[in-house]
Amino acid sequence: MIRTYCIIMPVFLLLISVYVPCVYAGEFIIPDDLKETIQTFYNAIDNNLIETRIELLDERVILLPNHWTMMSGKESVAESFRRGANYIFRIKDRETVDFALSGDMAYTVNSYYYTYHSKDSDAQWHKTKNVHIWKKNEDGEWKLAIDIWNSDIPLAKFNEE
Repeated sequence: MIRTYCIIMPVFLLLISVYVPCVYAGEFIIPDDLKETIQTFYNAIDNNLIETRIELLDERVILLPNHWTMMSGKESVAESFRRGANYIFRIKDRETVDFALSGDMAYTVNSYYYTYHSKDSDAQWHKTKNVHIWKKNEDGEWKLAIDIWNSDIPLAKFNEE
């Protein structure tokens, strides 16, 4: 019995260390290089640094906006970001509610408030959430590969048929 336990337990611990990429203990353990990239991304939003946001996109990035058409490819998304240069986009009260890492892929799930308004308008804050999938490229840099977001505000109810 003890012999079996001595064999099974190390194998079990090895499997856990391979298949459990992140331990949640009140804070997520995000590698420093990815944490820095994520911070740079949100600082770029806070400071309207559109080109910095574009630099952090994967070449094959996919954006899945709420109530909007899907966008794919870095150049297409870059055009969209640049067209919005006359608007103010800000995020506040962001909380990471989930995180996982496996090799060169990671995801974050965030809850936050955002505003996207013209420069001559007041901010209107909306509760929302997103999923970001980050991919480490061949140069070892983390890039945003997929950005999915949607509102916490329910859609209007449809008339019953």
